Amino acid sequence: MREMIVAMGPMFWLILFFATLALAVLAERLFYFHRININSGEFLRGLSALLRSGQYDECLHEARQLPGPMARVVEAVLSRPRLSRQELREIALEASEVEVYRIERNVRTLLVCATVMPLLGVLGTLLSLVSFYEQPGVTDGAAAAPVVAATLQQALLLSAAGIALAIPAYLFYMYLASRARKLINSVERAGLECVHIIADARDEAMARKAMEESPAAPCCRVQEGADELEKA
Repeated sequence: MREMIVAMGPMFWLILFFATLALAVLAERLFYFHRININSGEFLRGLSALLRSGQYDECLHEARQLPGPMARVVEAVLSRPRLSRQELREIALEASEVEVYRIERNVRTLLVCATVMPLLGVLGTLLSLVSFYEQPGVTDGAAAAPVVAATLQQALLLSAAGIALAIPAYLFYMYLASRARKLINSVERAGLECVHIIADARDEAMARKAMEESPAAPCCRVQEGADELEKA
């Protein structure tokens, strides 16, 4: 293996740099997605129960305790519970757009690495062949067989190394891009669900208040009638 690396020359180290960068991005993004992973269904059900009982402060506290973009979007909506449904919807969408950058950060770096590495391999192959044919006597067929073999080995190894490292980088890019898109959809859905929960809980509270106050009116009228009869 060491002889192969030496045979590939300086271009291999440039390919290895992009491979290391891709590995670092992959590790960072996997750790990020693992850290912010929460059960959105259970989270929203808990918020719904608290909001329907009027515990807005408790909901806001729960959202602030959880990590990740979903909790931040819900927190942005819960911080303004008195706004209309449309205004809350706009706040949820704006907060979701802010979180999109954090979710997709560095993911495209994997695509850059997967694109650059095979190109560097091909470039190294071409440079090896060019430097070989620039040697005196090569075009006249005077090159020794070991020199030709070493040049072909270097050229083929560089292309193979670039392609071999680019394939997993591209596959991991597709995986992270798909996971990021699913997370963005979950964040947007959680924000809109929170808007509907707040608005529905507020409407239910107003309806209950109206129902509690409605029986009091006839009682007041009966009492007023009784007072008038006593005065008469």
